[in-house]
Amino acid sequence: MNFLSRGRYRQLAEKSTATVIVVDDDLSIRRALGSLLEILGFHVLVFQSAEELLVSKPLVDNACLLLDVYLPGMSGIELCQSLAASGRHLPTILMSGRDDEATRQMMRRAEPIARLFKPFDQKTLSDAIRKAMRNLRKNQSPETA
Repeated sequence: MNFLSRGRYRQLAEKSTATVIVVDDDLSIRRALGSLLEILGFHVLVFQSAEELLVSKPLVDNACLLLDVYLPGMSGIELCQSLAASGRHLPTILMSGRDDEATRQMMRRAEPIARLFKPFDQKTLSDAIRKAMRNLRKNQSPETA
């Protein structure tokens, strides 16, 4: 069955005006996530590093961050800390190809909206993004909502 034919995916795609910012150093992951998220109806921005994201300053108000933990240079955790220190609090979904206790602890300390371990399925991803978007709407002031 085509995943877009399921009601939850169709509803997510039809109602989304949000942006998902993907940061991953793996080109194939960036391409796959970018394509999937566009199919689901999101605006997607992709970056290969934390530094590339920070230099481009693409941070939009109605966005969540889908962020790899282990990036060359500045790690995903360090990016979260840098954004928070600058006053940008984006709902963040951390993802990693490593599923070990050290990675789990590091991810928990960063307090993301969700933690995903690669490979993850479409439902897990869309559930995490829905949770991030609910958090985003909840934290918006009435003037910006």
